[in-house]
Amino acid sequence: MSVAVLCLGLLVGGALSSGVAHAHERQSQHTDSGLLIAAFSVWEPFVIEDEDGSRHGIDVALLAAIANRLGLQLDLHPCPWRRCLKNLEDGDIDVLTSFAYTEERAQFAHYIKPPYSQVTPVFYINRENPVLIEEYNDLRNLTVGAVVDSRYFEPFDSDTTLDKFEAGSETILLRMLTANRLDAIVGSDSNADFEIRRNHLEDTIIKAPFRSGHNNDIHLAVSRKSPLMSRTDQIAEIMQDLLDEGFVANLHKLYWPDKSPEDTPQSAKSDSPQPNQ
Repeated sequence: MSVAVLCLGLLVGGALSSGVAHAHERQSQHTDSGLLIAAFSVWEPFVIEDEDGSRHGIDVALLAAIANRLGLQLDLHPCPWRRCLKNLEDGDIDVLTSFAYTEERAQFAHYIKPPYSQVTPVFYINRENPVLIEEYNDLRNLTVGAVVDSRYFEPFDSDTTLDKFEAGSETILLRMLTANRLDAIVGSDSNADFEIRRNHLEDTIIKAPFRSGHNNDIHLAVSRKSPLMSRTDQIAEIMQDLLDEGFVANLHKLYWPDKSPEDTPQSAKSDSPQPNQ
């Protein structure tokens, strides 16, 4: 925890110290081969925002390590998730983390394999309004909250017969569920569990029994319009090295301690398209 955490802190601190205020400045700097331009949306425990505005987490430390091994300076830009997707599609940024697979996204994003994490979609209900969700069909006639432009599992994602309410974050959805403004919400276990613990809602918000059976791989994605497309093989090798060295597992222990070690990807063996954020 001493030397290793100090080095990690210096690495992440240096990453967060950089930044460009305006979009046209980002665009002009994108041609600079010395930069790794990354966008991120706060999504605990992958990106955590403290009260003082500082940010850290699995993704921040991972990006810092990858930039360091590529010999690049990390340039981080926060944005709402929908804007992050648009920036990646337009080539305004090089990479985006916490990225789940869809065929539509693969048209503008190159997925780095292996994935570096895995999340599971779970339905949450209010203990004071314990609606029954034991199977998929129990979702019908309920108002279910979901994060806009997120991918969870099929058939939920494409099911237009369900009454869905979309919000910008799982934090907003949890507040609405606590106030009984929604019957249930769907969320990734990583982020939703983190928010529930942080807001001391363990006695109010509980998991519904139904499980979809889907586990969603989380990737680093490279914009197909980025100059780094020529280095995707190298980035994949770096990702594998970080997994083999235990770096990624240590990040999960630090930021997501209740995640089972066997649920952390260890190799490039998973090639199935598995959709979340």
